[in-house]
Amino acid sequence: MLAGQLSLGSAVDRSPLDLLVIADDLDLDRVLQRVLATARSAVHARYGALGVPDGSGGFARFLTVGVSDRRAAAIGELPRVHGVLGALLDEGPIRLLDIRRHPRFGYYPARHPALRDFLGVPIRHRGEVVGNLFLSGSRAGRFTARDQRRVETLAAYAGVAIANARLYRQAQELATVEERARVARELHDSVSQRLFSMVYQARAAALRTSEPAARDALSGLEDAASTALQEMKGLVYALRPKSLGRDGLEVTLRDHVDALRRTHDTRIELRAHDVPRLGPAEELALLRIAQEALFNAVRHAPGARVQVTLERTGRRDGQGAVLSVRDWGPGFDPAALPRSRRTMGLATMRERAASVRGELTIDSQPGRGTEVRVHLPPSGAGPARRARPASRAAPAARA
Repeated sequence: MLAGQLSLGSAVDRSPLDLLVIADDLDLDRVLQRVLATARSAVHARYGALGVPDGSGGFARFLTVGVSDRRAAAIGELPRVHGVLGALLDEGPIRLLDIRRHPRFGYYPARHPALRDFLGVPIRHRGEVVGNLFLSGSRAGRFTARDQRRVETLAAYAGVAIANARLYRQAQELATVEERARVARELHDSVSQRLFSMVYQARAAALRTSEPAARDALSGLEDAASTALQEMKGLVYALRPKSLGRDGLEVTLRDHVDALRRTHDTRIELRAHDVPRLGPAEELALLRIAQEALFNAVRHAPGARVQVTLERTGRRDGQGAVLSVRDWGPGFDPAALPRSRRTMGLATMRERAASVRGELTIDSQPGRGTEVRVHLPPSGAGPARRARPASRAAPAARA
C-alpha cells in the first residue's frame, strides 16, 4: 500500500490525507516495515529502527534498516527500553547532534554502528505510547526541525495502524466468543423455555385424565421433554465461552479450537492425553502460545491441516507438559529470516515460554509445514534450557 506510491516528504508537503494508506493495511508487520522504510527515506538516514515495547522492559517487535544480517548476528541481543530509548518513551521527540552526549546514554555493544546524530519520535495512539521510531546517519550530518515534523506525522499514522491491527485481531476473537454466547442465549431463552413448559403441561394433563393409556402416553411425553431439557442445558453450557481459571487448559483450548474450525473452515485436530492441571501462570502461557501458533497457522497456511497436541510429561509427583501446534502448510526456512527483523508473534511465544521455565522450538522447512513445540519441565526440575530462537534481530544503540 505504501511502497512505490508514497514519498513521505512530498506527501507531508502536499496533504496528510495521502498518509491514510498507512492505516488501511491490517497486517501489522507489513505496515511497520513500510513505515520504517519510508521514514528512513524521507529524512535521508542511513540507519533506522522501530520498536514496539512489550511492557516488561523489552521490545515485543523490533525492526531495523541499514544493518546487515551478519552484523546483526554479531551485535547479539536486542536493546532494552532504558537509557535514551527509555527517555524517548517518557519525554517525547528527541533530536540530537550527538546521541552520546545525552545524559542517559549508556554504551554501544561490540560491532554496533557508531551512531552520532539521532532523531527519535514516540509512536502514540490516544495518549498511549505504542512504539518508538528512531533514525541516525543523516546524509546532511544532522536532522532538521522539518525532518522531525515529517517523522512525527508518520508516527501519528503508525499509531493508528498499530491500533487498527490490534483491534482487528481482537475483534476476530471477540466475534467468535460473542457468537457462541448469542447462540447459547437463544437456546436458553427460546428452546429451553418451551421444553420446560412442555414438561409441566404434560404432567398437568396426565393428572387430569382418567384414561390409563392417555396417562401413560402423557407420562412418556413428560419424560421425553425432561430428557430433551437436560440435553439442552448441557448444550447451552458447552456453548458458553470457556474460562481458563474455571474450566482448565484442556477445556479452554478445545473450545478455542472448535471456534477456529467454524470461523475459518480449517481442519484442526486436538489431541489431549493425560493433561495435568498446571499452575495458573503455566496454563495461561501455554494457552497464549497455542493461540498465537494457531493464528499463524490459519493465517499463513490457509486450508492446511493443523494438529494440536497437549500431553503430560514426567511422573505424577512432578508433572510437566508438552504442547505442539503442527501445520502441513507451505513452511519456511528459519535460517533465511532476516536477522534485522523481529516479529511480535515469534518473540512473544519465546518470552511466554521462558517466563514459565519452558523451552520453545520452531521446526519448519519450505514445503513441509511448521511445528511450534513447547516443553514445560516438571515442577522442581530446575529451569529449562533457554528458548531456542527462530530468528534474531539487530539492536540499535543500547542507549
